[in-house]
Amino acid sequence: MGVHKREREMEDLKENYIKKSSCYLLVVLALLAGCFIGNTITMLYMANTPSQGVRQVQTTSSQPAAPAVDSGRLAELEGIAKANPTDANAWAQLGHYCFDNDLPTKAVAAYERSLELRPNNVGVWSDLGVMYRRTKQFDKAVDAFRHAASLDPKHVVSRFNMGIVYLHDLNDRANALKVWKEVLSIDPQAKTPGGRPVAELVREMEGK
Repeated sequence: MGVHKREREMEDLKENYIKKSSCYLLVVLALLAGCFIGNTITMLYMANTPSQGVRQVQTTSSQPAAPAVDSGRLAELEGIAKANPTDANAWAQLGHYCFDNDLPTKAVAAYERSLELRPNNVGVWSDLGVMYRRTKQFDKAVDAFRHAASLDPKHVVSRFNMGIVYLHDLNDRANALKVWKEVLSIDPQAKTPGGRPVAELVREMEGK
């Protein structure tokens, strides 16, 4: 996985440090936009591997400094992928490295190639959704999260992240509420990586 960090979910709502997919993302401070939410803290789940990990990104107006990229390691992973063009895992590893080192455009290209070779990788679809968001391709981000959810009906991460994109990027409160209710139907005790019950967020959005 290279430098791909474990434990994340809840992406930086304006780009920060996120974790790769298979489960959850690194913790992120996100101001739930809109009067109905006020100043609540939420986070975007990010998957790490086909198991579970949480990565989050902070939602702030300023952007954090990008991590220093090890050009040698990047070149090594790119070389491995190019030397093994039909190895889905090699492309995924390249994507993970780029994901963790704030190279979203490169991550998107690597993940897309990996999924061409292995289209049923839920974690990679979820991570791709995060990278689409980082490159401001919000509709594609929703589609990627939705596809991950279709592959795994119990994939909470993809649904939660989909709600973040709907709410903060597409200004679609209704669909954000819908997917977060789906999260609760899967796990009534679901919490954001920051520990806040998702049920609480849903109640606030409903004005209860």
